[in-house]
Amino acid sequence: MKRKWYAAVVLVIFLALMAQSAFAGGSGESSSSDGPIVFRFALQNGQNHPLSMGIQRFSDLLEEKSGGRMKFQLYYSGVLGSKPSTVQGLQTGTIDAAMLMGGVIADYGAPLLRVFSLPYLFDSVDHARRFEKSEDGQTLFRYIQEAGTRIVCLGAYQESARNYFFTEANVQHPEDMQGLLIRCQEGAVYYDAIEALGATAQSVDFSELFTALQSGIVDGAEQPLSGFVTNAYPEITKYYVLDQHEISPNLILFSEVVWNRLSEEDKALIQECFNESVPYFEEISDAADAEYLQQTIDAGVTVTEVDVAEWKEACASVYDAYGDEYADIIAQIEAAR
Repeated sequence: MKRKWYAAVVLVIFLALMAQSAFAGGSGESSSSDGPIVFRFALQNGQNHPLSMGIQRFSDLLEEKSGGRMKFQLYYSGVLGSKPSTVQGLQTGTIDAAMLMGGVIADYGAPLLRVFSLPYLFDSVDHARRFEKSEDGQTLFRYIQEAGTRIVCLGAYQESARNYFFTEANVQHPEDMQGLLIRCQEGAVYYDAIEALGATAQSVDFSELFTALQSGIVDGAEQPLSGFVTNAYPEITKYYVLDQHEISPNLILFSEVVWNRLSEEDKALIQECFNESVPYFEEISDAADAEYLQQTIDAGVTVTEVDVAEWKEACASVYDAYGDEYADIIAQIEAAR
């Protein structure tokens, strides 16, 4: 019993020290005599991904505008842990900042963000960006902290839509999905959307997806163009369908523990630098998508444009099941067209 008590005390002390070590200056106050404040920033993507490049721009701006008092230390490709462990790190303050998709945060005290999991919610990436920058979108992002998650959201980077792709099936209409085994993200909404299209949702770890596609365990999956190309799926895939079923924001997040240590002036400067980084991200992301699309075509993959309205109609049952819960937000999104 004493050993268990001792281990618990050691764990609490360790977490506290980890939270304090996030600040090179020790207090988080904007005093140059304390040394620079170095924020540990967790990223799930690699260094050359447009999302990571956007955060690098954010970091450069912050270091420049603060005169070197504040900077990021970027950790790429999930080296600080999985998505769930990253959220927990933000909540305890052992991770200072991170970029995660809304659906991840929805499971940790902000259920309204699950609205972004609904299929065909936005008409286009531009539509999503308009909403996210609107007062309604900003209110939804502020809700993350207000809901008690202990996480502060500065805003979002919006990259291209997620689309379905298939190893052998030439899918052009929802009915062509009938009987196919499709790997999708974890979550009831995602599974229900796949089932509404007539396919069967399969749970496959992302690290095992390439092999699962290659061996025929699944007939297809879904990724944005960036993930499709950088993970080499054109090597084993014949068809990529531009159905745009999910356009979900990548949220820029700070630990509330860390955020509350900062002066109001530093908070405002961090927000300003993030806002200034958004147009840069959008420019490089859109340019990269054009290159990814061309690489996909050059690899011999058939890229099919579809009638998105037809696909959204096929998923009407998903909105019947979940739409009432998010009716107000859906109305706001529709108004941002």
